[in-house]
Amino acid sequence: MTIWRVPYPKFGAGPGLERCVAVATSLGVELDLFGARAAVVVGSNGKGSTAAMCASLLRQVDENVGLFTSPHLFSLNERFRVGEHDISDEELGAHWQRVTAAIDACGMAAAIGGFEFLFLIAADWFAARGCVSTVWEAGIGGRLDPVKLIQAQHVALTALDFEHTALLGDTLDAIAVEKVAAAPDGATLFVSEIAAPDGSRVREAIDDYCTAHKVHVCFVGSATHELPLVGEYQRRNAELALRLAKAIAPISDTQIADGFAATRWPGRLEVLSGDPLVVIDVGHTPDGVMRALEGFQAMRGDRAGVLVCGVSSDKEATAIIQRLAPSFQQIICAAARHKGAPPASVAVHAQNANPSAEITLAESVAEARRLALSKARGAAVYVAGGLFLAAEFKAVHLGRDPASLAFF
Repeated sequence: MTIWRVPYPKFGAGPGLERCVAVATSLGVELDLFGARAAVVVGSNGKGSTAAMCASLLRQVDENVGLFTSPHLFSLNERFRVGEHDISDEELGAHWQRVTAAIDACGMAAAIGGFEFLFLIAADWFAARGCVSTVWEAGIGGRLDPVKLIQAQHVALTALDFEHTALLGDTLDAIAVEKVAAAPDGATLFVSEIAAPDGSRVREAIDDYCTAHKVHVCFVGSATHELPLVGEYQRRNAELALRLAKAIAPISDTQIADGFAATRWPGRLEVLSGDPLVVIDVGHTPDGVMRALEGFQAMRGDRAGVLVCGVSSDKEATAIIQRLAPSFQQIICAAARHKGAPPASVAVHAQNANPSAEITLAESVAEARRLALSKARGAAVYVAGGLFLAAEFKAVHLGRDPASLAFF
């Protein structure tokens, strides 16, 4: 498989939806034509799972469903899916060239961002494939994210946490408004009650936005269906996915059951081994880490736990590790090759959060895996704290070279 490296900086010259509009016009892609049968998922955590479940439900009605998500674990191809299949290298290469040429033709090469580039590839591919329905995960926020241009008539907000505060605001209600602003006037917005509890300032802010923009808002709880994804938070995501899918297409009870059963979302409380139990999770915000840990606690039962912990250097290490460390008496600190914070600094945070824990520093993720398995002896191994740590651990587990993983 080709190792794809995005040729533009992640955020380009800053927010600028007009760049995407210009390039899409050059491509001949009318972005707002997706809107009537499109779902956009925004939030701080749970976006990918919700989008994957929604797409899986819609595929029970028509296989030709496009799904755009981020980030990826192993390959950039994972971000683009039609039906049950990721985009092939051949198709990705063709649309990569088309979008790059359109960017150059518009004189946008010095300003376009990596997220915008990938969004445009998805839009170009979905249009070429004539996708009946599409599901889009926002990258950051909603008001300034390219998915805003889809004009999706169905939008969901999963959960909220403090993230990208310089861009989105430093209060949860401000962040919420930035995210739900992905919903155009007249759309329907589904909001998880965990994100906007009754009586909260967040709910008040969302209500105010929806009133001003004639957006119909529904606050929803947890699904009761059988799910393949573990964790109570996934029940909330599932209910959002179901509401989105039902708003787009008529779905029978049998199709709902089949759609949930067919959902696969790697990296989210993913079991790599049953004996010993080895679980990875890609959560990388304090709230996301805490929610996933609740799921792991249920999975491990009365078994002791060994934590393999690592945090990206640009994330809130103290807050993330404070959520994880107190639940484990054996902690192995490691750094992913991409953006990993030094193991020694992770260890300091872990020691502060759990002074009684036995803490070990690993020179690599591969060594962390070896140490964890040697310490397991009936315990369950949990790999958490960062996306890149989970991806690299899984790569090592499968015998793949972690140096082949490419992110941006």
